[in-house]
Amino acid sequence: MSMLPNLSPKKSSPAPSASSQGGNANKKEDTVKLLLQMWALMIGLELVHQILNVVMSFLDPTSLRAVAKEQAESQGLSDSIVNATVVVAILVMGFFNLIVVAILSWMIVMVKNRSKRLPTAFLLLTIFSIFFILRVLMLFFSSPGGTDVPMALFAIDGCVQILVGVSAGVAYALSRTEQPVKMLSEYAPDDAKR
Repeated sequence: MSMLPNLSPKKSSPAPSASSQGGNANKKEDTVKLLLQMWALMIGLELVHQILNVVMSFLDPTSLRAVAKEQAESQGLSDSIVNATVVVAILVMGFFNLIVVAILSWMIVMVKNRSKRLPTAFLLLTIFSIFFILRVLMLFFSSPGGTDVPMALFAIDGCVQILVGVSAGVAYALSRTEQPVKMLSEYAPDDAKR
């Protein structure tokens, strides 16, 4: 009795038909398609989170204003400059976050088109999936302080972050299945295959 499965073909079994092979290939392609959809959902929800983050920063900029006011007092700047600095800081922070979202969207397109940078795009999306999973875990240990932002907005943002984490977890699980790994190995550089 052997622990390994019997790999020799049975004599009585007919050869697999072309239709069954095509159905199996479609099923495997569906895994990659679902993975891309989960990543797209993750990035779309992250965009919503970043927009909500900018809105909440505008609703209650007290922490940024306190830091800017402290530095402005040492340099003798007026309150109007402090307010302008806070607005610019919020907009720049939101702009950089949107750049990250745009890069991740571009990575999804690169994986979908199976470009020559497929391994890099796949790795970056996987790393961000892990980051979003860890961020949603940290969300349960944080609580909003005394702010002017309505609690409903915090609740909506928390729900969006949880959905980002769930879609990232599903995407990470799908990225470890057979078909995406096979897709990566097929598109690996020739020197990496040796």
